[in-house]
Amino acid sequence: MKADSSRVEEAPGTIGHTTATTLSLASLGEQFVAALADRDSKKLETCFDSKARLRALVPPGPQEHRGALVIARVFTAWFGDADTIQLVDSASDLVADRLHIRYRFRESYKDGASELIEQDAFCLVEQGRILAMDLVCSGHRPESSGGQTDLHRFDAGELGCGSGLPQEFRRQIAAIPLGSSLEVTTREPSAKEDLPSLARMLGHEVISQGACPDGRVVITVRRGK
Repeated sequence: MKADSSRVEEAPGTIGHTTATTLSLASLGEQFVAALADRDSKKLETCFDSKARLRALVPPGPQEHRGALVIARVFTAWFGDADTIQLVDSASDLVADRLHIRYRFRESYKDGASELIEQDAFCLVEQGRILAMDLVCSGHRPESSGGQTDLHRFDAGELGCGSGLPQEFRRQIAAIPLGSSLEVTTREPSAKEDLPSLARMLGHEVISQGACPDGRVVITVRRGK
């Protein structure tokens, strides 16, 4: 089999402007998805080699971008219009010598609308960084209005698990029908770890959790009992 002449060449002796670290392929995939969920351009940039290449098949048409900084900005721009994004599902595994990263996000907007988007990427990794990525995207798919009638929202402000959030969460979720979902937004960072644990302990299902660029934590829980 002939060698792939389109392979991106790695700069000798360097992996870009960041300190070299050795990451397992699975953890690199998780790191990439976490950075994308937070829309953190700097963390996204560290996932890529400085000479990385992205080829993407997206609904407007094929795109190609080069360089870690450029690629990071492309990803954050794709998700930049949403008020919040929540990770619904993700997985990282190997397909022979390629890292496969798959993820689905729910994007929520200030007008109450929401969309789903899923992307699949196959990556060439060298020295712990993505050197080349080939990606296919579903596009931003609107969720039907019928699927949104059971979504309730609760803005908890500055409340955290040490300042009344558990009690208010119990009250809010008890007020919605069984099987319906409650989207909780708070500015208390510790809630990202504490509230999902509380919800599961109470018998509910954590559907998704994420963060906004302004630091707000967003957690969606389906009432179980």
